[in-house]
Amino acid sequence: MTVKITLITPPDVFENDTKSILLLNLTEKQQTTASDWLGRFESQDNLNIYFYQNEIDMPWILHAMAISKHKYIDLDGTRELSHYISGYIIGKPNTYYSCFDQNVASVYSYINPNRVTDVVEFFERTLGAE
Repeated sequence: MTVKITLITPPDVFENDTKSILLLNLTEKQQTTASDWLGRFESQDNLNIYFYQNEIDMPWILHAMAISKHKYIDLDGTRELSHYISGYIIGKPNTYYSCFDQNVASVYSYINPNRVTDVVEFFERTLGAE
């Protein structure tokens, strides 16, 4: 069954009982890859995707983090606000991150072992496991 996906971006919020995930700071290539993967994704349940791309909206990002079951952040793409709180973000439960720099990743691994290579691995671990 094809899943209905609702994309939510700042400043909007969408409160319902549908499972939500948060995607932070995806590159254009990752966005295309994510769209392709989600286009093939089948599920009995619908899905809300909170999508954050370095906007400066602290209340929104905190709300999206609280409401989302799983979270993914590309640490290489963080700027501005999300850069300052990236340690806080990856310290939250059910958060996955990608980071190209091995030295930075080794530091973050003490906070969170959920390092993934890309957004597809995040989807496979979280959505594909159901």
